[in-house]
Amino acid sequence: MSVFKFKQFDVRQTDTAMKIGTDAMVFGALIKTAQHNQALDIGTGTGVLSLMVAQRNPQLQVQALEIAPEATLEARFNFTQSPFAARLTATQADFTRHVFSQTFDLIFSNPPYFEKSSKSENQQRNLARHDDGLPLETLFTRVAELLSPAGVFWLILPHETMDAYLDFAANLGLYLQKEITIFGKPGNPVRKISAFSKIPSEPVYDALVVRTETGQYSEAYLALTHAYHFNKLQ
Repeated sequence: MSVFKFKQFDVRQTDTAMKIGTDAMVFGALIKTAQHNQALDIGTGTGVLSLMVAQRNPQLQVQALEIAPEATLEARFNFTQSPFAARLTATQADFTRHVFSQTFDLIFSNPPYFEKSSKSENQQRNLARHDDGLPLETLFTRVAELLSPAGVFWLILPHETMDAYLDFAANLGLYLQKEITIFGKPGNPVRKISAFSKIPSEPVYDALVVRTETGQYSEAYLALTHAYHFNKLQ
């Protein structure tokens, strides 16, 4: 059994295609949760992002959707074993077709993002890593319908992919509020984390370097994830 230990909860990831990595740690720690009450996690996988945001905001109720049956069961298990069990629900559903009974003031997603890359023989991994089941155009369109007027949508994508969808999002009324470029090492941008709002504003730009040139975790990354990592990082 594969278990990733956090300070306040554990995440079992035996049956989930995509394991916890730096993307999830950085994204979960950067999502702003203050003043939000109802959250939607699209493509929850192990449920790690829902658990991370629930840790920071004791008022937050999170609905987590996952299309893969095995991953849904694993997320549900992780939720029930956590201190936040009463505030987290995991539902097996196709986000493109699921009928919601409410809007959300916080939506976040680490979606499939290998749009044109080759696929593996593992169907679960393909669902988790390719955008066939959840095209980004559909993701943005549905989020625009489900986000409350003052809500915020957080998204992580490869940095070049994010840039390609900013105009599309704006045409739907989702305006870039904040953009954080994630560097694996100095000079090596790998991801962008963006926050979108229905309220137009001047975007705020920031950056985070995960590792130094020598391969050690940066002080900024250590500070960002300090509340989560069970083991002391070097």
